[in-house]
Amino acid sequence: MRRIFVASLAFLLPVAAHAQGTTSRLVGTVVDAQGAGVAGAAVTLTNEKTGVSFSASTSQAGTYVFEAVQIGSYSLSVELSGFKRFVATANQVTIGAPTTLNVRLDVGGLAETVEVAGSASPVQLSTSGNVGTTLREREIQDLPIVGGRGRNPLDLVTFQPGVVLGANTGGGVHVHGSRDRSWNFTLDGIDTNESSAGGSNFSPLRSNPDSLAEFGVITANATAEFGRNSGGQVTMITRSGANELHGSAFYFYRTPALNANEWENNINGIKEPQFLQHIPGFSIGGPIRKNKTFFFANFQMLRLHRSFNVTSTVYTESARQGLWRYAIGGRNQPAGVPGASVDTSGNPLPGVAIGSYNIAANDPARIGIDPSIRGQIALTPLPNNFTVGDGLNTAGYTFVAPETEEQMDAVIKIDHVLNAKNHVFARVAWGSQDTICDNVNGGLQRFPGGPCVVNTYRSPFNVALNWRFNPRASVVNELVLGLNHFAFDFQIP
Repeated sequence: MRRIFVASLAFLLPVAAHAQGTTSRLVGTVVDAQGAGVAGAAVTLTNEKTGVSFSASTSQAGTYVFEAVQIGSYSLSVELSGFKRFVATANQVTIGAPTTLNVRLDVGGLAETVEVAGSASPVQLSTSGNVGTTLREREIQDLPIVGGRGRNPLDLVTFQPGVVLGANTGGGVHVHGSRDRSWNFTLDGIDTNESSAGGSNFSPLRSNPDSLAEFGVITANATAEFGRNSGGQVTMITRSGANELHGSAFYFYRTPALNANEWENNINGIKEPQFLQHIPGFSIGGPIRKNKTFFFANFQMLRLHRSFNVTSTVYTESARQGLWRYAIGGRNQPAGVPGASVDTSGNPLPGVAIGSYNIAANDPARIGIDPSIRGQIALTPLPNNFTVGDGLNTAGYTFVAPETEEQMDAVIKIDHVLNAKNHVFARVAWGSQDTICDNVNGGLQRFPGGPCVVNTYRSPFNVALNWRFNPRASVVNELVLGLNHFAFDFQIP
């Protein structure tokens, strides 16, 4: 059994930066109709789902900044005597890319309001050099990522510019030429890497796409808060509850009856393999106390039954009796290759001279074939595939071997507003990922009805605790505590 423990601890002093993968920042400049900076304007930033608000004032140059802002949709209001009130709604704050929202105030009274929607700049390279893609909640859920082992949001990295597939080591996914094991995965700022044999498309914690608010991939020019590896940076943020109670349920079903057989199988006369997958689950989130405390929970199960074609080498009928055959003047060759000794049914080809040697009859001790060995060989089936082995004494037995996948993944998150300057959240995610007759690790049955060679059991557990203290809008203290624990158990029945 291999057990791996990872713990993460971070404390950020008052600086104009945000914690890795947990929050972002919103900045801007307030100007008048002539383009001059407006000083002393009251700026209020409000989360449109939770109602939590932050306040700041513009500087002498008209600039403002909000640090350590959780991702989500925000409204921004700006007020100053002598000018119309300005309100901008539906401004998305995302991870890895600070949001810029510039404001122009028109002369008038505060009773008059100028309202715009989505006025934040969609491209943020002016405030961050991060190059990559950020996918929001709806995009994560709707993109087609249902694979052979469930819905893995890490598959989304393969759609990013600069990412290529294909390697003989690791995960086989590279970004801009970096090693395929140079990726870094975080969930709510906490490490979720498989540190002993990490791959570019693997994390022990299989986050359910319905549990994520955002999924960010940085492929180049990562800023200082991102690190650990030189390749891609993948930051995932867990959804939070809001002032309204919302929930959803889902069920994904896959069966061979809904799919065509693969072209290669049709050419080789192989029936469509079994692939029966069930993925039920649900999400629910809402207020415990409005504008104060919120919860979110997500649960997903997976049950997968699929099959693989397996060919095991077995003895031919004559070899089981101790009669060893050989091609005179040549070498034994299976069917379908140049110089074959037999046809596809195992019969010697015309023109091939066959000799034999009776092992049992020529035993000097006259013991013959050991009964226990004979009994073990008798438990194996006779060959049905003469394209492997040597064709005369050994050949293949091809059959369909089953594999079963059983998964459970869950996450719970609690957000709480202590006061206007202090915000905390706690998130725990755990699961189990059991593969019976694990094909990836060579665990399929060798013969029908036989035992599995390897069963793999996985039990990830990840915790994130976060406390953000904003003494003023441009200063933040952030404490991030986390635990990443997982165990891989490769059992041989």
